[in-house]
Amino acid sequence: MKKVLKSAAWTLVALVVAAGVCFRLLAPARVGAVTPQRGLVVEEVFGTGTLEAKVVVAVSTKITGKVTTVLVDQGDTVTNGQVVARLEATDYEHSVRVAEAALGQAQAELAKAKLDLARNRDLLRDHTISQAEFDTADTSYRVAEAKIKSAEANLGFARARLADTVIHSPVAGLALVRNLEVGDTVVPGTPIFRVADTQVLWVQAMVDEREAGKLGVGQPARITFRADHGRSFPGRLVRLAREADRVTEEREADVIVDHLPRDWFIGAKANVYIETARRADALQLPASAIVRRGDQPGVFVVNSGRAHWRPVRLGLTGRDTVELAGGVEAREVVIANPFAGKKPVADGQRVAAPGAKEQPCDHP
Repeated sequence: MKKVLKSAAWTLVALVVAAGVCFRLLAPARVGAVTPQRGLVVEEVFGTGTLEAKVVVAVSTKITGKVTTVLVDQGDTVTNGQVVARLEATDYEHSVRVAEAALGQAQAELAKAKLDLARNRDLLRDHTISQAEFDTADTSYRVAEAKIKSAEANLGFARARLADTVIHSPVAGLALVRNLEVGDTVVPGTPIFRVADTQVLWVQAMVDEREAGKLGVGQPARITFRADHGRSFPGRLVRLAREADRVTEEREADVIVDHLPRDWFIGAKANVYIETARRADALQLPASAIVRRGDQPGVFVVNSGRAHWRPVRLGLTGRDTVELAGGVEAREVVIANPFAGKKPVADGQRVAAPGAKEQPCDHP
């Protein structure tokens, strides 16, 4: 009797173990499932870039000089023509005074030469002097006129040099860089400020050249800034480069931002999504449901408790969804993410999905 009981106990243990093995090894894998739904699909081309000013001007001096005053700091807003710095002007002021004195002297000489010429003209008419003497007076007058022009030019040059000691911003915008301090000596051609014209700010984004063929100037876009917690800002594509980067195989797409975030700054990292097409009533699935075999897209359809890979035709590709142009009906159950589990779903595998009927444990 004891042997019979013992044998029955071992048989029960074996059955329990077998049931456990069946449950663990042959039980259907639980997966998330969806049915195709109709709704809006917006196709976009993605790119990354930075916020830049269309025009950035390097401000430099026309003369060599020592800086006496700096009126603008990095990050300040400036207006067109605003004084940003001054150079030592003592020598140039002296040159102006010398030129003014030379012009005064030339004017006095011209006045005397004019009187002499008038007097000699009367004398020549009365035959009191010779023609040669009159010609000498006329020449003196013309020389005096030439001296006036020379003195005026010298004065203009001296005043221009003096004016060059005052440095103005050529555009209205934002001072990005300041490269001088009081006491520094600056030379022509060396940038001392960089000023960005803030009238046109755009994101210079790089997009895959394989996607760039879908782009056209004027297309709407949305922009997200890394520093602004993912908020979207509307914009539009205003320029598409005609040359691609030969290393990265990308083209530059310049996107105007209609309304910048309050705390914008030049160089801010941004993502752009340029809209290339949309369809309001498209049959669609999550993009995660698509499983490609080579170049052929497909999905796993749940039928009789098993997953069956089926090729499909795709239409527009949205941010998170894709349009189904054929291959799956609206009522069918599709695995939402075949790669979500420890192992990818395989063709013919038993699965348990919402809306799909489970089968008893059997061999696959």
